[in-house]
Amino acid sequence: MVRQRRVSYFAGITPTAPFQVVERNPGIVTAASLAILVVLAVCVALSVGRDFLLPIAVALVFSVLLAPICKVLEFVWIPRPLAAVMSLATAGFVAWLAFALIAEPASRWIEDAPQLMRRAERHLQELQAPLKPLTDISKEVDGLAIVEPAAPASRTVVVKEPGFASAIMASAQTFIVQTGFVFVLCFFLLITREEFRIKFIAFRPTLNARVRAARVFRDVSRRVTGYIVTFSIINVFVGLAAGLACWQLGLPEPLMWGGLAMMLNFIPFLGPIIMIGLLGFAGLGTFDTLLQASFPMLAFWAINIVEANLVTPTIVGKRMMLNPLAIILVVSFWTWLWGPVGGLVALPLLIMFKVVCDHTPQLRVIGALIGAPLVRTPSEQAPPHPKAPDATALDALQARAKPPVEEAAPVS
Repeated sequence: MVRQRRVSYFAGITPTAPFQVVERNPGIVTAASLAILVVLAVCVALSVGRDFLLPIAVALVFSVLLAPICKVLEFVWIPRPLAAVMSLATAGFVAWLAFALIAEPASRWIEDAPQLMRRAERHLQELQAPLKPLTDISKEVDGLAIVEPAAPASRTVVVKEPGFASAIMASAQTFIVQTGFVFVLCFFLLITREEFRIKFIAFRPTLNARVRAARVFRDVSRRVTGYIVTFSIINVFVGLAAGLACWQLGLPEPLMWGGLAMMLNFIPFLGPIIMIGLLGFAGLGTFDTLLQASFPMLAFWAINIVEANLVTPTIVGKRMMLNPLAIILVVSFWTWLWGPVGGLVALPLLIMFKVVCDHTPQLRVIGALIGAPLVRTPSEQAPPHPKAPDATALDALQARAKPPVEEAAPVS
């Protein structure tokens, strides 16, 4: 009996079959390839132009945030340039106060850093004690390596890198220049915001486009300002709670830890993780036992859980809630491109983009995926169904539809 060979499922597929989609739809493939290239080019441009684009993004966010203050000052008959200067002075004073709250305690903490490092290293060695047998085995395996004969001595060129002080000075100069550029750009954005808004709305081709543009400007100001002000108040209370917890647990410089908790909490997800790591290191370098060292970290973790799962959803509500996945992706993307400052401006930029998507019919689905549900405008809603006519109306319609009956003339 001859055994028949089983035919493969792929025997009937021609080699060119997988490429038929490309042959039949060359436009789609071209558009997808161009979209990928555009995205890569934009990422490269944002990374290369970081020193120029980052101050512009920060100034844009600050101008939207300070615009309501300028409106209030202009309402009391203060000239617009003076109102812009007063708003910027207020913002600068708040930033200086927050920096002074952290800078002086941080300098004292840095002075004691070597001693804290030794204590933390001792505690880490205690944590590594259960893994000591595995470490010894790995060292013995490393000792069995074949020792090759030493190569003849050769000359090596050592490139001397700039010292720590030189790097600090260069970073300080860049920071001062960018901060000045942010203030100058924010000043001009504040004094020209109304003119720019009116021109942008006036040059829309249709009435619906003008109404849509006006709503975009209105909602961007409301949403960004409301979001930043609300989260600033929440983060102030988070900083106070963290500072009081550190003070009660005996951690030095509780004022500094409260200020750091307040500032890092502006960066969703990543900021609290960084704060927990700093508190864990400070606890290891301050306390004598591992249990005491874990208390500050656990206390801030509990504060963050209450704030993220109870306080923020209750105060902010569903209208301003954003998709957590979108927040993680956007914050990670801008932090990867522009560093910590990019993480700070990531959420305001995401809110602006969401407002634009909500008011653009072609991008409304993207806005719904980012956060709030898709809401139909009255013009896009389905027309109401007509009511069924009653019996009287039907009789009237039938009577009208029947042709008139002519009566026969009488025969004389």
